[in-house]
Amino acid sequence: MRPLVIAVLFLFLSAGGSRLQAQSLTNTAWKFYVDALHDTLTMHIGADTSFCTSSSGELIVRSIWRQAKDTVRINDLDGAYPCKDGEGVYRYTIDGDWLNFILVTDPCNQRADALNVKFRRTTEMKK
Repeated sequence: MRPLVIAVLFLFLSAGGSRLQAQSLTNTAWKFYVDALHDTLTMHIGADTSFCTSSSGELIVRSIWRQAKDTVRINDLDGAYPCKDGEGVYRYTIDGDWLNFILVTDPCNQRADALNVKFRRTTEMKK
């Protein structure tokens, strides 16, 4: 009886622990609307870079992307609207097909404003 109780307790704790870990954003894509551009953009997230494209396919911004647990660090490289003011740090949450970024620190107000929306998962991936 005792080994059964220990096994059930172990399974319960293992299941609870796995729910606490952040989901990886690697190789995902998310759509979001940017009011300032009057356009729906798609954010494509790879292993160490991300890039956003407009609905017409124009590159809006390409960034170095580093994820650790539920936090991402974003440094823009190029594109039509890069933020060259420094690194943005955000926590994120995923609820089903919805992604939200929570500002930790970002010297670039435009990036902070653009990421202050709900993102919807999409299967539209580009390389």
